[in-house]
Amino acid sequence: MKIPVFRCIVLIAICALLVSTTGNLQLWASSEPSEAAAEYIFETIAVPGIDFLELTSSNDLGDYAGNTLSPDGEKTIGFTFIDGVFATYDVPNSLTFGFYGLNNAGQTVGFYQDANEISHGVIVQDGELTQFDFPRAAETEIFGVSESGLLIGDIFDADGAIHGFVGSEQFDVPGATITYADDMNAAGSLVGSYVDTDRVYHGYIRHADGSFTTFDFPGMLSNLEYLFVNAINDAGVIVFRAKEFDSLERTYVRLPDGTLKQLKFPGSVTTVARDIDGKGQIIGYYDALDGRRYGFIAKPLTRDVAADFNNVYVVSLPKGLNMISVPLKPVAGMTARSLAQMIGATMVIALDEVRQEFVGWTPDAPDDGFPIEGGKGYIVNLLESRQVSFVGAAWGNHPQTAAAPSATSTEGTWAFVLSGRLESEHDLDGYLVTVRNLDTSATMTGSVRDGYFAAATADLSRRSIAQLGNSLEVTVTDTLGEIASETFDFAVTGNALTHAVLPVTLAGVGRPKQTLLLQNYPNPFNPETWIPYNLSEAAPVTVSIYDMPGQRIRTLSIGFQSAGFYQSRSRAAYWDGRNDLGEQVSSGIYFYQLSTPSEYQMKRMVIVK
Repeated sequence: MKIPVFRCIVLIAICALLVSTTGNLQLWASSEPSEAAAEYIFETIAVPGIDFLELTSSNDLGDYAGNTLSPDGEKTIGFTFIDGVFATYDVPNSLTFGFYGLNNAGQTVGFYQDANEISHGVIVQDGELTQFDFPRAAETEIFGVSESGLLIGDIFDADGAIHGFVGSEQFDVPGATITYADDMNAAGSLVGSYVDTDRVYHGYIRHADGSFTTFDFPGMLSNLEYLFVNAINDAGVIVFRAKEFDSLERTYVRLPDGTLKQLKFPGSVTTVARDIDGKGQIIGYYDALDGRRYGFIAKPLTRDVAADFNNVYVVSLPKGLNMISVPLKPVAGMTARSLAQMIGATMVIALDEVRQEFVGWTPDAPDDGFPIEGGKGYIVNLLESRQVSFVGAAWGNHPQTAAAPSATSTEGTWAFVLSGRLESEHDLDGYLVTVRNLDTSATMTGSVRDGYFAAATADLSRRSIAQLGNSLEVTVTDTLGEIASETFDFAVTGNALTHAVLPVTLAGVGRPKQTLLLQNYPNPFNPETWIPYNLSEAAPVTVSIYDMPGQRIRTLSIGFQSAGFYQSRSRAAYWDGRNDLGEQVSSGIYFYQLSTPSEYQMKRMVIVK
């Protein structure tokens, strides 16, 4: 019985995009697998906060499917990432669940085992899950789906014998005791593996006319524990995996001319390929040195280009804050997001050398953040120690410093990000969020983009800049520097220190909670002053000035004003200290009143000459 290898795969079902970090794929080629020049480049596929991600299939549209663990970590479940939407699937009371095939129509296929360990096929289309059991079969396991919707997989008869099937047809390789079926290309060529009467594994191609071509793998026949042929593309390139006794599972590519190549992610423990698309890109997963599992895409490149990216640099990063520089240049540009995905960081901070300000990024940002460059240092925070393999080429003329990890302070943190979302009915792009630590007077700022901001600060001498219970005062200003929000107050929590990030939501930006008359400034004054106020609703506004006896001496007709904050000198009401006749008033106490159709508020002020 062919049972897929299920490992401890953990995945949080969030609507975050899968992202890529770049690595290198090494190949071995000859009649027997041996080392050869690199011809593929890996891109790691990861999800924020995820330790293990197993990709098993993809289509030509850039969609993915694979397997993970349920939230309680007790069993495997499937996931899809189609049209930018990430979703997980499960069958109640099942023992295992997994996806193994995906076509361009978005059909995702796989199987689950019920409480009695009986396998049933599943098909997911447009989010709807349907069970499929092959007619008269005791068990059904689906491993592939053609572009026309034909299902491919294995069935078990009442006697426990295993046969391949495609569509409604059951078949066996001549002379086989077990036949496994996995994938079919557009030409109708179906691939799989079979076991002969001597219990030896072989690969096969079942052609569209029903004939078979079988093939073996030199040097493996006498010691194979298993061999599974997983995929074939329209060019006839075949992907398979095999395990010899007392050895690790390995992945191979078989070219149409019979050339055999082994694929291995540099620095990985194991590499497993499960699918190949029309462009020759290979999909699968690998186990890193630190025990985590990641998905990958292996993209074919010319031999000369790929050879430059076969360097590997392994970095050990401790739990907490680290200052690192990326030791090798990836084949595709690295960003704050892809770096965070690769190392499992809760945030990334860079120094804007032009403005001499720190710039922060967190995984809930709407974009990929700033580019990662060679020869520059970045601050990252990890929730646990990790060992990371960087793969790529030398940075060229950039002076390169190896990663220099440093653990965080036990009583505080020397780098910190306050990030979050702004809720408003207005477009807030370009607004500025300013954060002031009331306990230390330190400030940090972050620009708003797509309703998101990340204000960051750091002390490169490793002195603590944020401690438990610190009070943070947050204000928002618009693109003209005008106040655009109430003052928000937050406290640094223990969880924020662990993550070096305090996530917040700033609600009601651009619209005050209530209409409010504020204290004039300066006060006392001579001869002019400004009278600030907030409007919760659009209304006509009038400011009236009264002397001590209560006589109105000046009326300031502001006019119709939209809801907002009128506090700066360019927006507040202005009084030049004169009455309605244009005469300067004398020293003393005066009162000013804000009037709208629904509000009357009054405060006092003092003129001193």
